Amino acid sequence: MKVAAVLTSYVMEGLCRLPGVATLDWCDRAAAALSRISHPSCVMVSLGRVDAKGFVVNLELAGAAASDPHHRISVEESSGRTFIGGQGVAPACASPADLDRVRESVLAGEWIGWNIGQLNEGLWFVATASQQGLLGTRGPSPLVKRWEWLGASEILLGAISIPGTQPGRMLIVEIASTDPAMRESARQQAVLAAILPLLRHRVANAFGPDSEDKHRWLTPREELVLWHLVAGKKVPQIAAELHRSVYTVHDHVKSLHRKLNASNRGQLVSRALGHLGPLSIDAEMIPMVETRNLLADEPPAKGKPIKSAR
Repeated sequence: MKVAAVLTSYVMEGLCRLPGVATLDWCDRAAAALSRISHPSCVMVSLGRVDAKGFVVNLELAGAAASDPHHRISVEESSGRTFIGGQGVAPACASPADLDRVRESVLAGEWIGWNIGQLNEGLWFVATASQQGLLGTRGPSPLVKRWEWLGASEILLGAISIPGTQPGRMLIVEIASTDPAMRESARQQAVLAAILPLLRHRVANAFGPDSEDKHRWLTPREELVLWHLVAGKKVPQIAAELHRSVYTVHDHVKSLHRKLNASNRGQLVSRALGHLGPLSIDAEMIPMVETRNLLADEPPAKGKPIKSAR
């Protein structure tokens, strides 16, 4: 019980660091945080609409990550002491190509390989592949095929409904581990069940209620500028560090305010850290804002040609 509690808090710490806004690698980051549940393991996280039989109606985003041996929690059976570290533990064998294969294995219109059932808003599902009879002698399911390269001894499955404008929107989690002890332990299932509500909250804040609303997702450059703003830097300083013109960074800042429905720097920071609720106003209806008022930086002079380093 003590180890499960410590492990839960450890995983939650990683989830709390997830961006409060939608990014192209959001599910990759979520998978990396969940990989702390078991080592060695690989994790797949996907967001989309899934029916009761487990068929993907619409896929918004999928991500994958392998566990880090330096971010491992375990227990010394002889003393009962809990420790965090990676001493004597071999890293999970997952190449970038392996992770890409996992991301691409979840496709709209196809079965994910396991049965979720009907999940109402706020409900969650946790089971293992063994409990669903997917690791037996029957023909391999898409789930087993997805992880056969890893030689997983057990696959932990999780799902939770996400608020949205269309029914069936879910976050899907698969944790494939090569640790034989995972099949005999209920600890990982308890941890996943405990953290799914927090993960649901983070997803709802970052992606909002509309599965088709991808125009609010941040580009890598916009996200980079956003985190510089969160650090308290002004536009000229950001431009110098990124080797971009001030005018280009101003364009990114204006785009951030439109996409994140923010009228000042404080709201941008709150949105980035996940302290504000989901976006509910159409970004196209948000008026253009003056960077001068928002950031107290000098805007480009009127009539002066803008040089872009993009």
